Amino acid sequence: MKSLFTLLFTFYCLFTIQGQPNNRYFINGLPLDSIQAEYIEAETCNVTFSTRSFLEIDFGQETKFLNIKLKRVADENGNYIEFKSNMEALNHLAKIGYELMDSEYLRMKDDEIRTKFILKKKSK
Repeated sequence: MKSLFTLLFTFYCLFTIQGQPNNRYFINGLPLDSIQAEYIEAETCNVTFSTRSFLEIDFGQETKFLNIKLKRVADENGNYIEFKSNMEALNHLAKIGYELMDSEYLRMKDDEIRTKFILKKKSK
């Protein structure tokens, strides 16, 4: 009886365990945490009618002229990630090993304000 209870309890635990969500982010299919560039340029652009923002990263990759969205950070399904704020995006980049070197605000033609960050890979 004990072995049956142990077996049932083990199966219950295996089927109900939920790990932490996998927050792997990608740029055009390349995992964000595997970028080998020393310097990157990250630019946040606000989502229309929201406080959230998208993050676009340039690390020297080739992009097509008309398809700028290839620089936008996406999840494993190709859905673009909306960060809660510019600081959440910057903190995520710090978590994967980059430190802020410089930042500037850009005012676009349609009064949209974008933030541009220059980041450097932390030395180990």
